[in-house]
Amino acid sequence: MTTADPVSACRFGAPGPPRHHVHRERASRLLARADAVPLVVVAAPAGTGKTTLVAEWVKAEGRSGDTAWVTFDGPGEGLGEPATFWACVVRCLAELGVDVPPYRQAWPSWTWLPSVAAAVVAAGRRLTIVLDDHHLVTADVADDVDLLLRLANGHLRLVFAGRRAPALPLYRYRVAGTVVELGFPELAFDDAEAAALLDALGESPEASEVGALNAYHGGWAAGLLLTGRRRREGGAPGGTAGSDIGSDIDDYVCREVLDPLPPQARRLLLGTCVAGEFDGELAHDLAGPAADRLVRLVECCAFAAATNGGHHAYPPVVRDALRRQLTHETPGEQAEVRTIVARRLRRDGARDAALREFVTAGAWDEAAELLIEDQLVGRLLSEGPDGVVRAYSAPLLGTASRADLVVRAATRLAAGDAAGCADALTRIPGAPTDTALRGCVAALDAVRARLASDADSALAAAEAAQRELGETGTFHPVGPLPTLVRLARGVALLRHGAFDLARAAFEETAARQDGRSLSAPHADCLAHLALTDALEGYLARAEHTATEALTALAALTPDNPGTPFGGQAAAHVALALVALDRCEPGTAWHHATAAEPAPEPLTRHLAQQVTAGVEAAEGHPTAAASRLHAALAEATATDPWTADHLRVEAARLALVEGHPGLALHELGQLGNPHAPTHLDAVVVRAAAHTRRNEDGPAQRALAAVLDGFPPLRPRVEALLVEAERRLRHHSPTRAATVLDASLRLAAPERLRLPFRQAGREVRHLLATEARGAHNWLGRAGDASETARVETLTAREREVLGYLTELLTTEEIAEAMVVSVNTVRTHVRGILRKLGVNRRYAAVRRARELGLLDE
Repeated sequence: MTTADPVSACRFGAPGPPRHHVHRERASRLLARADAVPLVVVAAPAGTGKTTLVAEWVKAEGRSGDTAWVTFDGPGEGLGEPATFWACVVRCLAELGVDVPPYRQAWPSWTWLPSVAAAVVAAGRRLTIVLDDHHLVTADVADDVDLLLRLANGHLRLVFAGRRAPALPLYRYRVAGTVVELGFPELAFDDAEAAALLDALGESPEASEVGALNAYHGGWAAGLLLTGRRRREGGAPGGTAGSDIGSDIDDYVCREVLDPLPPQARRLLLGTCVAGEFDGELAHDLAGPAADRLVRLVECCAFAAATNGGHHAYPPVVRDALRRQLTHETPGEQAEVRTIVARRLRRDGARDAALREFVTAGAWDEAAELLIEDQLVGRLLSEGPDGVVRAYSAPLLGTASRADLVVRAATRLAAGDAAGCADALTRIPGAPTDTALRGCVAALDAVRARLASDADSALAAAEAAQRELGETGTFHPVGPLPTLVRLARGVALLRHGAFDLARAAFEETAARQDGRSLSAPHADCLAHLALTDALEGYLARAEHTATEALTALAALTPDNPGTPFGGQAAAHVALALVALDRCEPGTAWHHATAAEPAPEPLTRHLAQQVTAGVEAAEGHPTAAASRLHAALAEATATDPWTADHLRVEAARLALVEGHPGLALHELGQLGNPHAPTHLDAVVVRAAAHTRRNEDGPAQRALAAVLDGFPPLRPRVEALLVEAERRLRHHSPTRAATVLDASLRLAAPERLRLPFRQAGREVRHLLATEARGAHNWLGRAGDASETARVETLTAREREVLGYLTELLTTEEIAEAMVVSVNTVRTHVRGILRKLGVNRRYAAVRRARELGLLDE
């Protein structure tokens, strides 16, 4: 190939503006500083408008007569040779009227360049040569170019425009302040320029849309142009984050960015595009010792911009195009690149992305190791069906990896299929040396037992899993699996009535939670803490914690909607228990209904207790008793403590209905009537004996409660029974003292129900004594509580009177000479104001409040 061939392929003369030219004010101002320097470098990737900007600058400054332009183009062979470069320079000087001797390879540069510089100086004016697409020229000419610029002594300015900076000692020019450099950040379009370009293409999007479009393209002119044309032609809108803007940009990136790069640089781009950002370590993993040089190369040629954290990132449009290109690589190359990237992502803590890349690469064993040893299996339980870990791990099902059955068990359990989970767990082969797998299986079994097993087995499984996880040392204590195991143990302890131990387990777990990935178990913990407090009578704390749990569950994203194990149900049941103890049956019924379906046995049984309490409050003690006995019959086989708790509620109901003998009969069927976990039973027994005038047994039972440190609810009830005893012994002063103590304890919690269910003598004392400091209680006797009820209108009172006569809606409408719809409106108002949801409950409530006596 002769020197003339590549030179003839080069193009001389400044190009004209493109059809859709947009003036870039910011970049033009920066380029205007070049008047005082001998060297200008405009280095940026393809399609950033380098040529257009320099051509506009040349013409705008009026220096066309002193400027020559060469664009290195044509066949690659011979184009980068020094002879071609200098032949082009000589031709440019000749166009400017400078007569220089032709370049001869046989001449040493130190003998030829001084004559060239002398001719330039002799021209008597400042000359400019633009070397466009100079990146095609080899570095062999760099030293000679530097020598020429120094010899010309400011009479010659060279403008290099290309995809990478020339191999000149630029650091010297920077120190001397004799170079102006523009890169992609300076050439990138701002939103106003992007809008002008789109408008020139016939597009006029809104300002907000322009901002999103330009951010996605990173100000890349070619990308904006291709997207704008496609929009104009009626193609997919594209251009916003996450969209596929089609083959035009993919082809451009492939041909103009990827193909010109050496294989190692191409591999670097395709690997680093997988992560949102990449650092030097990932680059080294992909490219080896040449990583630093290649990173500098892709900074110039492939939009890899440095971030504030010292990492690099691609504009989203380029990143997405590179990712699509990666899918077209040969399977072996793609798998190798993705596996390398996944290992680095895992080491950096980006486990979700690492799992995605391992699975995409078909690296099943490494994906299984990540799932099991990094506890991502726990995320399968705390995420919803659309969670990212669920989606990424699904391809592992049916593979020969050790994670196949583990993923199957976890996904079944997350769907509430405890039996399917148990089946998958039993088919996992024993691996004595695989401590991580053993711990994983034990943890899943503990969580499964929380839903399906009896209370004893659930506690045993949780404690076995806790030992397994602690002994292996494989799992971090704040990771998902240990967290779920501690939560399962807390629920099992609660099912045994071990409130203090359960609370400690929940508080420890809640205190350790941090990070978004564990937000659902954290909310689950709060819900069960609230349930524990509600059972013991700490209503204010239970209400606050349950509300916090529901708020946290509601705030979870669609990818992380919460655990399937009853956190939401537990929080609603806690609020239902609080409302029941505060004598708010409508609110209690609402929360009990919201808790359905309750997957946990304890939560399910307690919801039945609340519903029975609402039925009793609305005047249906028989239905309430039947419901309690049905629930305790179901609980007896699996949850003895819960069954006893429900039996105590049945005994309490019998006592309130005036049947102390039946209450004692119910208590006599408890599994262990003297167990310390059933202080409520002791209090009910004391009240039953008191009302049967059996003072000795009553006094002994009360001593068992009052001499210790019982929870709030049984302590308040025990004081009320003691007050009743003293009234029966004609000691009203002592009774009043005890009653005041119970009121002081209950007031912060607004615990009303024990006072409503107290003996007749105590309710009479509450109704007759002036206790202004306890107006939160209302009046627990037979007198009116109208002050706490929103006032009924005259028509509502009239309808209420007809309701007491059990008239139908149509009969009431006929009697009042109004429409049926009007009657229904009045009935709805009555139910709302009285806080009930049925007509007969409204009548009962009105009688309690004395409204029917007015």
